Amino acid sequence: MLLLRRRWLTTAAAPFAWKDVHYTAQRHEKQTLNIAIPSDRFPRGHGLPTCVFVHGGSWQRGDKSGLFNDGIELAFVRSGWVGVSVNYRLSPEVRHPHHTCDLAEAVSWIHRNAETFGGDPNRIILVGHSAGAHLVMQLMADPEFLFRHGVDHSVVSSVVGISGVYNVVRLANAPLYGPLVVNPAFGELAEQWREGSITSSLIRYGSASPLYRTPTLLLTAEEDYHFDEDAEELESWLVEGGNVNVERAVVPQRNHFTIIRDLTHDLHDETMKRIAAFVKSTLAPQQQAPAAA
Repeated sequence: MLLLRRRWLTTAAAPFAWKDVHYTAQRHEKQTLNIAIPSDRFPRGHGLPTCVFVHGGSWQRGDKSGLFNDGIELAFVRSGWVGVSVNYRLSPEVRHPHHTCDLAEAVSWIHRNAETFGGDPNRIILVGHSAGAHLVMQLMADPEFLFRHGVDHSVVSSVVGISGVYNVVRLANAPLYGPLVVNPAFGELAEQWREGSITSSLIRYGSASPLYRTPTLLLTAEEDYHFDEDAEELESWLVEGGNVNVERAVVPQRNHFTIIRDLTHDLHDETMKRIAAFVKSTLAPQQQAPAAA
């Protein structure tokens, strides 16, 4: 059984929380996660849905405790779920697909240990922003990532992409910043960019791709570079491939960065409201979290 040591807690009413828990035996400084759970649920009773957030940062920067991301797991606790925020190794130390390999290890760890911290190992929700959205979609599009860890994709009950990069070729061809973002993470060849795009996995695995069976929410900001095109394209692929539970929405008065700005402190934030409503709609009644106070 996993033994967790609580690393930070402010008041008796605050959530139980742990920081910088290693999810691999290598104990790499970036292969860590934060966990927060409602204070009245540790660790007994039926497991709560476990919402996992994956930060963005062009696959080269960013941190679960960085600007806009710090404490984001607490936002999920306020919605009545277990909240987890994940770090992963960054480029140029590693290249695609190793970022997604790290996420697969994290999800495997969460699945194995969820009951220890009050979560449901079979009701995991994946939420990613920007490059993090690419990782959560890639994890679900390519069945090999979790298969290597002996984890069935059905443990992921839904997946949410926020301002996600799904077409790496389109990003690589963006003026000025495209090569600066893509080349360190994927390489300099067009074939590498195609290989890193979500549609490549959908084409390769066809109906065997778990993403065709996973409820999927695609959010973009009103001002969001070209990522609305990526979301529209991915939605089309999923619908045509038979996914009957795909939603796409635009969050008004937000840009690529501010779309997650208020997640950490405002339960009524538009992004959070859309995520909460979608997750609630995808969970069986007995698996839904109690309404937040």
